[in-house]
Amino acid sequence: MKRLLLAALLMISISSFVFGQEPTPVLRSIEANNQRFVAAFNQGDAALIASMYTPDAVLLPSNSPIIGNQLGIRTYWQNAINAGVKMVSLKTSSVEECGNTAYEVGQFTLTIPKAGGGKITDYGKYIVVWKRQGRRWKLAVDSFSTNLPASGQ
Repeated sequence: MKRLLLAALLMISISSFVFGQEPTPVLRSIEANNQRFVAAFNQGDAALIASMYTPDAVLLPSNSPIIGNQLGIRTYWQNAINAGVKMVSLKTSSVEECGNTAYEVGQFTLTIPKAGGGKITDYGKYIVVWKRQGRRWKLAVDSFSTNLPASGQ
């Protein structure tokens, strides 16, 4: 009996591991969107970035108030681009889908120019709520924060 139970548990854990490795259609779509986001950011195209958000989206950046609507979001990203920030990567840790909504948790890396020259690399995390609009997934809530200590610490 113990062997049968052990074998059943082993099969469940193996199948969970194997099936957990297969990317879902929503995961593939979100990762493709992330690649578009990074490419648009690195090309300085804040308009394209803003178009990836729903019309009523909100952005919740570190050390800033809530930014609502596509125009505000476009302005935020354009200011970051103009300041010389470079997006290096977005790495999805997990995606959960529920109907026409999904949430993504991940990590980012980017470079920030320092006053007086040089640059620093910022590492942080994010959570995004995606909404399906037609055949596309768009950002509805975008929250991110740095792992770097606050200034003066």
